[in-house]
Amino acid sequence: MQSRPLFSIVIPVFNEEDNIKFLIASIENALVAYRYELIFVDDFSSDASCEMIKSNANPYTTLIAFEHHRGQSSALASGIKRARGHYIVTMDGDLQNDPSDIPKMLGIIQNEDLDMVIGFRQNRQDPFLKTTPSKIANFIIRMTTQLQIRDSGCALKVMTSKIAKELPLYGELHRFMALNAHLRGARIKEVPVIHHPRIHGASKYGLERTYKVLKDLSQILITHKKAYSKRVRT
Repeated sequence: MQSRPLFSIVIPVFNEEDNIKFLIASIENALVAYRYELIFVDDFSSDASCEMIKSNANPYTTLIAFEHHRGQSSALASGIKRARGHYIVTMDGDLQNDPSDIPKMLGIIQNEDLDMVIGFRQNRQDPFLKTTPSKIANFIIRMTTQLQIRDSGCALKVMTSKIAKELPLYGELHRFMALNAHLRGARIKEVPVIHHPRIHGASKYGLERTYKVLKDLSQILITHKKAYSKRVRT
């Protein structure tokens, strides 16, 4: 049986055929000194994403291919469930996250005895349609919880396997992994990371998702408030 890797990288993919080759190459270049596994979860892409993953795979690569479209949260959940690493890294498959940030984040989570390190896209390269809902959600989180983070939606995260496998992932909850971890008592730190503009493919974000994001955030906060009130009463 293969020894357990230091960390697993979980990448959900939906119609990213033009990015796969460059993404795998950038991961290999940035992490040549590490023992890791790379898990792609294809969310029933209608393009050649699966074929590109297979043809460019290195010995560390695993592919999970959905038979119908299930969404990014479900894709992350499947990848995290399969992951064997002591730590789990999540990132997008659109080349906007930079794997060169991973060693820095990994060092921080190890040296500072944290449960999660989340990226902060200081110079975010996204259109207004994507950034505005995120700013609203981040403001609500800061005002209603003790989690003082600026970019809860950043896909680039490093977390312990234990906390990753405990997190609920459905609907749009992948955007609130840090919040759900915080509500479970996790120790979290936010660090600046590189963010590239999207060059290939199209963003999957539309106005309809804004409502879903805010609805899920409201449900998390309501559920947490009820649970806290129940603990206080007892």
